[in-house]
Amino acid sequence: MLDKYFQKPVFWDYTITAILIIGVKVLYYTGKINPPKLEILLSLSSDIAGVSFTSAGFIITLVTVIITFKSNTKATKSYNTKSNSVFELFFASNLYFETVIHFKNCVKSLIFVSVVGFILQLLNRNSQQEILFIYCASGILIILLSLWRCLLILSKIVKMQE
Repeated sequence: MLDKYFQKPVFWDYTITAILIIGVKVLYYTGKINPPKLEILLSLSSDIAGVSFTSAGFIITLVTVIITFKSNTKATKSYNTKSNSVFELFFASNLYFETVIHFKNCVKSLIFVSVVGFILQLLNRNSQQEILFIYCASGILIILLSLWRCLLILSKIVKMQE
């Protein structure tokens, strides 16, 4: 199941979020849930946008560290010896490039969430309470799924080093 997820992780993140948001909208329209006041939603959307930017920064830092480690290894696809560590073999494999692509897509997704949040705050009108509510719910889900994906990748890398 994870293999299918990692073939198109951003697609699955947004699909899962869309499905859950449809459920939230149904609950909203049937009166089962009520959104918080506009001031709280504005504060929450600002927090979500900030967390999203901060998380993107951490992932960029992580990618920078991984790229730095790769530049210090001598292992390549054509130069594999038994003396190379598993980590060096990881850098010489296609998994390294796939990992960087997944991290890059997480950063793109997180930046998208934060930019949308700031744009919604700039265009705020009192009639946008529902839109802010949906943004907050979807923003939290996208951040959660993106960071979960990064955590999965990092745990696999650490497990590979054992």
